[in-house]
Amino acid sequence: MPVRAARAQLEAVIFPFWLEHGIDHVNGGFFTCFDNRGRNLLSTDKFTWSQGRFVWLLARAARLADQNLLDADPRELSRLAEAGAAFLVEHTLRPDGTCHFVVDRTGRPTAGPAGETHSVYADCFVAMGLAELSRQTGDPQWLEIAAPVLDTASASIGAGTADTPPYPVPPGHTAFGPRMILLNTLLEYARARQELGLLTDEDRAALGAARDVMLSHRLPNGTFREMIPDRPDETTLVSRHRVPGHAIEGLWVALEAGELLGRTGIPALLASIPALCESAWDDDHGGLFRYVDHDGAAEPRGTDAGSPYEALVRRTWSTKLWWVHTEAAYTTALAAQRYGDSAAQGWFDRIWAYTLDTFPGGDEGSEWIQIRERSGKPLDEVVALPVKDPFHIARNLMQIVELGALTAHSYSAPAGT
Repeated sequence: MPVRAARAQLEAVIFPFWLEHGIDHVNGGFFTCFDNRGRNLLSTDKFTWSQGRFVWLLARAARLADQNLLDADPRELSRLAEAGAAFLVEHTLRPDGTCHFVVDRTGRPTAGPAGETHSVYADCFVAMGLAELSRQTGDPQWLEIAAPVLDTASASIGAGTADTPPYPVPPGHTAFGPRMILLNTLLEYARARQELGLLTDEDRAALGAARDVMLSHRLPNGTFREMIPDRPDETTLVSRHRVPGHAIEGLWVALEAGELLGRTGIPALLASIPALCESAWDDDHGGLFRYVDHDGAAEPRGTDAGSPYEALVRRTWSTKLWWVHTEAAYTTALAAQRYGDSAAQGWFDRIWAYTLDTFPGGDEGSEWIQIRERSGKPLDEVVALPVKDPFHIARNLMQIVELGALTAHSYSAPAGT
């Protein structure tokens, strides 16, 4: 396991950048609107999506520091996480159980680049951050605040009515993304409640149901549909395209949710890992494509209605993104180390090498340069939100460090897997 390399990146590159540049010590909350190279703060607006994620990161980092898995002061990390959570509670929560999409530097609600005022993704990441903070501090108040936000998000995603900026779901389709993020949020919420001795059968049932719903996107060949059409149609771009990174991320969430629930059926999930990696791997330049066709690692084909989402797929399908690779690195590491899956080990070795060779900024920028052209060269464009998000890199590197510690202590996967 590359625990040493992951920990070195966290301690020498990732956290030094964000702790120095990302904390707003005057108004509270966090700055994340840096350019792709991490050299310029382009805006002091605070997107709730990233604010909730930042709270999660700090709380999880404090947990690792408490376990001597990260060289940092756990009390200071917890203090920063609590301050960030207080900013979220004061400035982003709305009476209806949702959250503002973005606030300005001082916390006043504003609108996103396309006029967005709400996204269920922001709601989920607020709930996720508060849950992790509760788990770390042992303070149930954060879970109590998160509960109505999570309930509202769960209901809207289940009903298919959720606002999903910056990725609006094309009409006539059900999307994988909201379902995957909801499962991830419910998993973090359940873990926190379990840690505090509050986990109920209702919590378990909600987690299991969300897991089943997300896995309904899985196809017989092991890949996943990103969009399920109301009417079967394999001629459209929306129906044909795949987002392997999303599905690979969803697999580790499903595996870990299954562990908490004692679920079996792990072999099918493990079989999806090489199928998804193979479907996305760029044989010419290395790395995983952002979008692919349902026939494999090639440009998505099909008719389109001219929507912004379809234009995004066509324009950026071959880009290489940070989050796709770090999520894939953790998923393959988990499958290899915890379940002894040799195919996953081979993919981990390939993806980990590409990730460390490609994304760290080095002389070209601070932290990691997250957005790359097909060839691996920096591409100074916006992905999703106009932020340099701290979430995926730090989360996945911390997960790899934690996985190494668990493996060293002879973790056993659930029986019947």
